[in-house]
Amino acid sequence: MGLRFRKTISLLPGVRLNISKSGLGISAGIPGLRGSINTSGRVTGTASIPGTGVSYVKTKQLGSKKKKAEKAAAKTKTAKAIGEKSSARTAKTADAPKKLSSSASVQIDENTLKSIHNTADEKIDWKKLAAAESSDGFSYDEETFEYLHTAAPLILKGDIDSYLQLIFDVNPLDDLLDYGSNFEFGTDNPTKIEVEFVINDAALSNAAQRLGQTDYNNLLQDFVCSMSLRIARDMFALLPVKDVIVHTVLGGATIFSVDFNADTFSKINFAYIDASNTATKFRNNMSFDSKKGFAAVNRL
Repeated sequence: MGLRFRKTISLLPGVRLNISKSGLGISAGIPGLRGSINTSGRVTGTASIPGTGVSYVKTKQLGSKKKKAEKAAAKTKTAKAIGEKSSARTAKTADAPKKLSSSASVQIDENTLKSIHNTADEKIDWKKLAAAESSDGFSYDEETFEYLHTAAPLILKGDIDSYLQLIFDVNPLDDLLDYGSNFEFGTDNPTKIEVEFVINDAALSNAAQRLGQTDYNNLLQDFVCSMSLRIARDMFALLPVKDVIVHTVLGGATIFSVDFNADTFSKINFAYIDASNTATKFRNNMSFDSKKGFAAVNRL
């Protein structure tokens, strides 16, 4: 614990959820005072003087190794039951792009970077789940059905805490962590969810070395837009929201901020689209030049 100087950028005021390769975390608080907890059992309390950049941080570890292991195993079971390894979600398309490795020695298929949006999760029917008396008619196992059935009334009510808890339990974007080093979720409105996506530079290093600058910039734009579309597809499948706002961060700067509206989004035939053309038809902030690449933009 001790003093530290830093600049903090919050996705939204209030509560936020963070998912990265090191685990998941939830934080909440008000300006000057914030607490957080992650899946490793680490609890952090922060007290700061607003406007000064000075904060006092105290961190402690909760629980025994055994309890943490049991909790992690339980969450993994829930995520797998609802996730792509279960029949609860739709199977990924047969020609689904392969996950990337952040290792620079792995050859990256440029078509993969452009087609991440082609796969998606099955949309959860929360109204049907809330009204159901048993798991009959669902592909979920009994435990997963009970979990979703119990959550359904609060999800339909627009309970933000339940939204974030669901994301925490299901970890819907875990299969994208090779593309992005970090995902952060937040909302102060039950009709929308915001997701911050930090590009994993290592996953693009081979393409950057192999391609000319213009070709690489165009590939990067397609990748950013494809990722944004995929994130929106999975969030619309998980939550009954009207808007999914995706912010893409590269080198510490926001380079693309886009608001996907559910009504328009639902009409897209993802098998026959160009990611960049489609994503930029939605309300967005992007400054891109094929020769110069991306420039920093303000968030929506």
